[in-house]
Amino acid sequence: MTYVPFKTALALIFVISIPLHLGATAQGSLGEPLTARQVKKAEAEAKTQTDHLRLVVYYQAKARETQSKLADAGDQMKHYSFMADRTKVPNAYTSSRSLVERYRAEVEEASKLAASHQKMADSLEASAK
Repeated sequence: MTYVPFKTALALIFVISIPLHLGATAQGSLGEPLTARQVKKAEAEAKTQTDHLRLVVYYQAKARETQSKLADAGDQMKHYSFMADRTKVPNAYTSSRSLVERYRAEVEEASKLAASHQKMADSLEASAK
């Protein structure tokens, strides 16, 4: 009977600590992390090294999050691989394969954008010296 409350307490501690870890890694010395709504505006107005570094942090976090989803979808695709040859579509395998393709493209795009903004931030740092 004491196992369930301990398990619940452990899960609660884990959930509570997630924002602390995310905030600590995303914020750093760059201020508040960007939200998805702020990204378009930040993309258009990015002029300083700090602006570009904030975008790098956002896109790296997005790539990590999507990478996690990609791994889950890949596991799901492997689980349903016995349905690969079935003619009735959609099925669980084709749906998970579509997710894998979508997440792979999202990871690639976010990684490219992060690298691009990192390059711009580095060039701004070099020109400032």
